[in-house]
Amino acid sequence: MYDDLLDTEKLYSPQAQRIFANFYDNLMLLPGEAPIKSVLICSADRGEGSTTVALGLALAATGKHNRPILLIDGNFHHPCICQALKLTNLFGLGELISGRVEAPKAVIQRSAPGLFAMGPGIIPPNHLAYLEPPKFKNIVNRLTEDYALVIVDGPSVNMYPESVFYGSQVDQSIVVVYSGVTRVPVVSQALSKLTAGGCKKIDLLLNRRIFPIPNWIYKKL
Repeated sequence: MYDDLLDTEKLYSPQAQRIFANFYDNLMLLPGEAPIKSVLICSADRGEGSTTVALGLALAATGKHNRPILLIDGNFHHPCICQALKLTNLFGLGELISGRVEAPKAVIQRSAPGLFAMGPGIIPPNHLAYLEPPKFKNIVNRLTEDYALVIVDGPSVNMYPESVFYGSQVDQSIVVVYSGVTRVPVVSQALSKLTAGGCKKIDLLLNRRIFPIPNWIYKKL
């Protein structure tokens, strides 16, 4: 996949667009009983590239739908989405889950054609109580009435609990793994937490995969 540089200009490059368009197509082809309308992108630990993947997927999705796409920064601890998209974080997810504002106010603005973003806002006291099932699922269901796809960028699973809450209430969870760096026990721990928390549809995505064989040889295989 792509490097975790949070460089939105590189996300618009033809190479990145092809990579994330393929990712989007493969995601939508995952077997399931119903179309995927909500996705969690997270990682076992920090620095795996999950935020870049969330951004890339959101941009790719805008080219696949006539309806807008919503990208939510669900990482209250290390938020990056608003900074990467150069958006002002006034109200956001914190205000939405606590009932301080309705969804239209929590959604900041359009950051690219067809793409809307929601920042983390201010984390409310005892915020995990607001994320308990089915509270977050009800919010997501309301949002999918207005957006073709809702993508949640969650914090690292092994460090913070929010992604477990998100994952149990969205249609699909994607765990981004830094290929060749993240150790198997670290990933296994994250998957165990997600599964124990009620996440039923979980897939792994290898990020920053290095091919030891030159690319021109791969093309001939």
